[in-house]
Amino acid sequence: MVIRKNVKWDVETDVIVLGSGGAALTSAILAHDQGAEVLILEKADQIGGTTAFSGGIPWIPNNRYMKELGLGDSHEEAKTYITKLTGGKEPDPELIDVFIENGAKMIDYLHEHTPVKFAVPKGYGDYYADLPGGKQEGRSLDPLPFPLNDLGEWADKIRRNPIFPPLTLAEGGAVDPADIDFNLVATRMENNITTMGRALAGSLFKGVLDRGIPALTKTPGKELVMDDEGAVIGVRAETEEGTDLFIAAKKGVVIASGGFEWNKELVRSFLKGAITHPQSPSYNEGDGLIMAMEAGAALGNMSEAWWSPAYVDPTIEYEGKVYNQIDSQARAMANCIMVNKQAKRFVNEGSTYMDLPKSFYTYDQNSQSHPNDSSVWMIFDQQLKDRTLIVTMAPGEDAPDWVPQAASIRELAEKIQLDPDRLEATVDRYNQHAVNHVDPDFNRGSLHFEKFATGFKGPEAMIGPIEKGPFYAIPVHAGSLGTNGGPRINEHGQVISLRGNVIPGLYAAGNAAMGILGGAYPGAGGTIGPALTFGYLAGKHVGNVESRSIHIEEIVLA
Repeated sequence: MVIRKNVKWDVETDVIVLGSGGAALTSAILAHDQGAEVLILEKADQIGGTTAFSGGIPWIPNNRYMKELGLGDSHEEAKTYITKLTGGKEPDPELIDVFIENGAKMIDYLHEHTPVKFAVPKGYGDYYADLPGGKQEGRSLDPLPFPLNDLGEWADKIRRNPIFPPLTLAEGGAVDPADIDFNLVATRMENNITTMGRALAGSLFKGVLDRGIPALTKTPGKELVMDDEGAVIGVRAETEEGTDLFIAAKKGVVIASGGFEWNKELVRSFLKGAITHPQSPSYNEGDGLIMAMEAGAALGNMSEAWWSPAYVDPTIEYEGKVYNQIDSQARAMANCIMVNKQAKRFVNEGSTYMDLPKSFYTYDQNSQSHPNDSSVWMIFDQQLKDRTLIVTMAPGEDAPDWVPQAASIRELAEKIQLDPDRLEATVDRYNQHAVNHVDPDFNRGSLHFEKFATGFKGPEAMIGPIEKGPFYAIPVHAGSLGTNGGPRINEHGQVISLRGNVIPGLYAAGNAAMGILGGAYPGAGGTIGPALTFGYLAGKHVGNVESRSIHIEEIVLA
């Protein structure tokens, strides 16, 4: 429910920011720099949210780092590229222009006023760089290494990522594991220097600490407090001990608390299919979405998420749960296919991690079923296993017990309970063409992303027969890096009501707001780029609004 009135404020401030990911920290910094007093509330016991958990890469057209390298870009090219991908299904076309115009300004501001710094990772281009307006390099930015010890007592509070080593994208995320400099890894670990998402979260949080902005962990926002005119004037939070904490916000509240991918009921209500294996911190349960709906927010982009194939090594846990691993680039390589429960291929295995899972929700009118929604398997041979890291299996290591293997495709099919005749037929058909490095069924090898993912080594790197035993199978699950639907927002990040009006004092950004790109994902950082930009816009606006009266006399619960 929305609390309309409250007897007594425990704390008073100008701006409350819910969450501590990239959008939240950016909004807190900008609101402070406009002269506002800011308080950050974080549900978890760690800082950084989904941003720290991620690669930390923002996708920002026409940014300063591109210009420094002489890499050309323009507003028009970026818009041509984005609108080709959104196909007119973005929730508000005007916000695409807002994003393009202000994304570069946001990067400038962070570069000039905070420790946040980026570099352009060489050769890391847009995922569809061959489309009009696409770029081969420059829009995806790599956070520079950050010394966590600069955070003092907060150094150990930046959320850890269980798989990324302390290497930049250029040093480790975009090269073969065999090329990793393990001496550099050891040195950085010894000196508590981090990279990627932790570096972005850490450097943003250093900007927060430098400004003296307080942050309360283990303190989730639970309900919004609104006055009789429908303006948001505060938050009911909950302390670690479970007691109420009523905090007044004289200027406004910014909801930047992440998506709802861990809330099964919200997923069931809004998405077109289940997210069986979320790939984000388990605190993302849609708290901000629920609060915004209670306040009367209109919603946008609610059927979409940042889709991603998920893999599970049952021996690896993270924060008390089995960890759902992010995408394995091995699926885009030769000697590998994906099959559904009918033992048939159903997708170009080399398509982007955002695009591939969309095929999981395909409906078959003839069988009245979703043949790809469960029991999807990645089938590969010893050639691939000897060549690259697959989930957590390094080349040269024996396959662990959780990976089914067999001397023949038929035997493998029996082990994973697929029809042996069908799987043999599927592999035989694929192999018939794969020996010539072609794929007439799904046109594998045609996409820019799969060429990029395999190092532009040619069709032989993407298409090759599955012929050398033993043969292996790994289940592939419906995962998500986060949801990207939420309250509708305007060009200032203000939340819009069901009647089409601004809800005074309420803002949203990041995965807690509607995704301005609809179902599109233009390149690495397609989620973080808009999140930082609208965090910047929300913080800038809320910090400048006139303070409201927060004096109230009695409790009245809506």
